[in-house]
Amino acid sequence: MSIGNAMKFIQKVSAESEFRKMLYKVKGLDGLNEFLKVNDLQYSEGEFEEAYNHLHTQCQFVEEADSLFNVVNLIKLVATSQK
Repeated sequence: MSIGNAMKFIQKVSAESEFRKMLYKVKGLDGLNEFLKVNDLQYSEGEFEEAYNHLHTQCQFVEEADSLFNVVNLIKLVATSQK
C-alpha cells in the first residue's frame, strides 16, 4: 500500500473515462478494495487522505481544486454505496 497508489488512483479516475466507468460498477468498500487489488492500486484510508491533501496543495486554480474535490467525493460515494 502506498500514497503513490492513492495518487495514481485519483488521477486515473479523473483522467480516464473507461477506468471511471469500471469504478461506477463497484459497490461498497469491499468492492472498492477488490477493484484496487485487481488494478494493483491498494492503499489505506490514511494514505488516501494524505494523497488527496498533497494533490490539493498542487492545485493552482479553484477549478482544479473543485475537480479534485468532485473526484474524491465520487470515490467516497462508491466506497459507501450499498451492495
